[in-house]
Amino acid sequence: MGSKKYKSKEVGRLDKKFCNKYGLENCTNFKIVQSLGLIYHAQKHMNDFVSVDSFNETMLKIKDVISYPYFVYYDTQKNSLKYYKKVVEYVCVVVNITSTEAFVSTVYPVNKKNIDKLKNRR
Repeated sequence: MGSKKYKSKEVGRLDKKFCNKYGLENCTNFKIVQSLGLIYHAQKHMNDFVSVDSFNETMLKIKDVISYPYFVYYDTQKNSLKYYKKVVEYVCVVVNITSTEAFVSTVYPVNKKNIDKLKNRR
């Protein structure tokens, strides 16, 4: 994001049980924030959505995806959480975790089969 400082809003918190499960105790109860800059990162996936309406609806429902996910996957290599849920179509909301914060880095549509493959690996 460079030196630009975008306005942000809280869209969730990191769950204590989840943090303990993955050894992220120092991140427990971190706010998950979404900045205005997210739109620039998500736009590169806009054409992957079934429609502009699906993209717009997903952007409006990021808080719901995080609060009531179909599935959550922890990507150890990228130190990020991937929240999956059906909005208009199944989507992935990626939340990066740093030593001081958690923030939504991008959003894109996914095939439910791919989500279920991840679910079955656990």
